[in-house]
This record gives sequence, structure tokens and C-alpha cells, in this order.
Amino acid sequence: MHERSNLEILAESLNGYVSRCLCCHEFNLAYKNVLLVFDEEQLIRFFEWVLSNRQLLDNFHPLPHGRCRIFSSPHSNLLIVYNDEEIDELAGLFAEVQIVLEARRLVNCQKNNP
Repeated sequence: MHERSNLEILAESLNGYVSRCLCCHEFNLAYKNVLLVFDEEQLIRFFEWVLSNRQLLDNFHPLPHGRCRIFSSPHSNLLIVYNDEEIDELAGLFAEVQIVLEARRLVNCQKNNP
């Protein structure tokens, strides 16, 4: 992510957003106090990973302040924690992003094949 880049908001919720940097084309998932940066494939894989593993008992560990879903990152000292409502909000962001990306693919396909 570049310091002075223009961000295009693709989806937004009360606690976060998904944007795309117009300069480097990276995707940003800003949710509460965490900013994650991905390419498009990584963003989709992240959302699919969280949503498909949300009910695993291995990820259920009640913590103070109501968070109970823990996801391990590739870094041993970084864990991402959500509650069920936050995962629902992430699911909504993901659904919106999928619609926007698919619509753009269709429009670009029509532009390239008149």
C-alpha cells in the first residue's frame, strides 16, 4: 500500500471497508483496528478461509469482550479474533466485493468483445 495512493472503496460496513489501491492494485481490508493488504486472489482466499472455518471447534475459544473465534496467521505471534457478529459483517463485505468484481469482469468482457 502506498502512502499517497487513491483508494477506491469496493464495499463498506459500519466497522470497515474493502478498497483497491488505484496505483498498485492491491486490495485493503480494513476492519476495526486491523488493515490487511492482499492481491485479489489472496483477498478472496482470506474471506473464504474465515467464512468456511467459522464453526470449527478448533477455532472456538471464548475470550474477554465477547470474541470467541480465533484464526491463526502464518506468523506464530499473530492471531486474528472475531465474534460471530463480526464474521457476519465480514461475510457481508465479501458478498459486496464479489458482486462488484464480477460486474467489472462482465463490463470489461463486453468492452473487449463488442
